[in-house]
Amino acid sequence: MREIFNSDSKLMKILGKLFDIGYLSIVFIIFCIPIVTIGASLTALYYTTVKVIRRDRGYVFQEFFRSFRLNFLNATILWIIQLLLTVLMVFNVSTIVEDNGGAVNFMTGAYIVMGFIIYAVACYAYPVLSRFDMKKRQIVRLSLYMAIKHIYFTIPFVILSFAGVAAVVLLIPYFPIVPLLIPALTSLLYSFMMEILLKKYMHTEQQVTQDGEVIKQWYEE
Repeated sequence: MREIFNSDSKLMKILGKLFDIGYLSIVFIIFCIPIVTIGASLTALYYTTVKVIRRDRGYVFQEFFRSFRLNFLNATILWIIQLLLTVLMVFNVSTIVEDNGGAVNFMTGAYIVMGFIIYAVACYAYPVLSRFDMKKRQIVRLSLYMAIKHIYFTIPFVILSFAGVAAVVLLIPYFPIVPLLIPALTSLLYSFMMEILLKKYMHTEQQVTQDGEVIKQWYEE
């Protein structure tokens, strides 16, 4: 019995991970409350998920706040642009459908496709920002390139992220505690696919110890 509750036991490690996932989700939700900070929160969520939850490096709040602070300006600008474009797309679609008596035409389809592209680019932008030191234009360009080139990943990303948001919104009124696990859990599932792609675009110089052992960064493990 003592072995089960030992800090190094599998049970305690699993419970520790669940606690970190819940804690990270709560921190993420709190930092999203001002709305304008959602972009920086998404960036910090992904960064902390990979570094703390998956790689066991650092602590949840410290790493989250570190990424939030470092990427706040770029992430906020990207989020505001995404939000404005999304609102514009929704307004245009609703206006066209209303003017056509509820009928869907070519322009409606075109705006829906544009909205999908905007959302798809956003699915890559915040993880890219969390990993690379790039200008905003470069982030958008790389994210668009990845969204098109890796369309077989893009579609699952869109579905997973949208399902995560929908689950939180729909479950909160009925199960207030359960949704608190969803943001970080969704980010964790997201990271297993995203890390495969990000590693393809990373060019890091290998650091070698005096004994000839290669030192890997936390995101290379």
